[in-house]
Amino acid sequence: MGKKEDILALCIEDIRSGRSSLAECLERYPSMRQHLEPLLRIALSIQEPPDIKPSNAFRVRARVHLVEQIHATRNVKQTWYPGWLKIAALVVAIVLAASALGTGTAYAAQDSLPGDTLYHVKLGVEQVRRVLNTGDTARVKLELAFAGVRLEEMEALANEAPDRIGTVTSRYERNIAMAIERTEYVGNGGASASVSEEAALTMSRHLCVLDGIEDNVPETAREAIRHAKEIAIGGQIEALRILTRENPLRAAEINLDTLQNRLYRAKVNAERNEAAEVEIALRQFEELRRFGEEISQTAKGLGYNTAAVDELNAHATSAQLEVLGDIYGKVSEETKGAVEKALEVSVEGHGQAVEGLRERGALGDIPEEPALPEEVPEKVKERILKPEPKGSGPGRH
Repeated sequence: MGKKEDILALCIEDIRSGRSSLAECLERYPSMRQHLEPLLRIALSIQEPPDIKPSNAFRVRARVHLVEQIHATRNVKQTWYPGWLKIAALVVAIVLAASALGTGTAYAAQDSLPGDTLYHVKLGVEQVRRVLNTGDTARVKLELAFAGVRLEEMEALANEAPDRIGTVTSRYERNIAMAIERTEYVGNGGASASVSEEAALTMSRHLCVLDGIEDNVPETAREAIRHAKEIAIGGQIEALRILTRENPLRAAEINLDTLQNRLYRAKVNAERNEAAEVEIALRQFEELRRFGEEISQTAKGLGYNTAAVDELNAHATSAQLEVLGDIYGKVSEETKGAVEKALEVSVEGHGQAVEGLRERGALGDIPEEPALPEEVPEKVKERILKPEPKGSGPGRH
């Protein structure tokens, strides 16, 4: 972890959950011990405040006292390390906001956006909630909720200030990364399966939201939204890797739903004649289709009977090829190559699923060779169904 704030939050979580003692946390970061120890002691002493509503007079006195202290210390020479001073100031500001100023400011900050005066208060409140929620499952849910807030901010900025979306995207990436990190800590069993499934489904929904945002932002802001979509897909894949350890069939089902969604996204873009977006959606489909093969291989390595997973992947091929055929008939010649590559990946995945079923004697009525859509020329079909062996080509004998 590169950020001091993250190290502080992680140590607090580990100590409160019983995974580490204060001494053990300090031993992990010896170069930071001098400044980390007092902050840890302060943070660990904070308890979740009761639902108290201070009087208006008390709030006014607190504000006046805070302003006086700011003016009194403005010219004092600072000799402490700036990074740790920032963290300490954040802790003190949070305590003051919670205990003296009441919930009004925090409530007003809920709808703030990057660039607004109260946005840092909003982020500070989120950090307090991280400190107060130490359980791994609770932290996963919390980070997913924060990631959802980032999507709401992107939607708002799409209309108000699309040039600021990139700032939110970087925070969205951090929320997703922290959610996946905590998911890994949940361990094995039903709790792990439940949390990883929830994380994967959440990110699948995020993709749909991001599609809508992408359709409503200017071209200059689309790159940030595309990056956010890659983050969501990457996060979902990591969550499904965890889920595969406990329930590979459910992981395969969620993955298939998402890759089918990417195909329909490509189809919509083809109808709009947006070639670049078609190619992006098809690349995402290919990544997820190949990951479906990984789920089967991982499950097999763990000793699971993968017949149900392979059967699911094989049966899905016909629907995928049908949509790809529809896309093929709508795109320009320049984009047909991307569709053909997606067809190849789908056929390749079908072949692996068939091989797995054949090994177990469970092929049933599944065709060993899928039928390619009629929109695809015969020459292309032949190349896809009977690819040249690797290493062959001009100059090879």
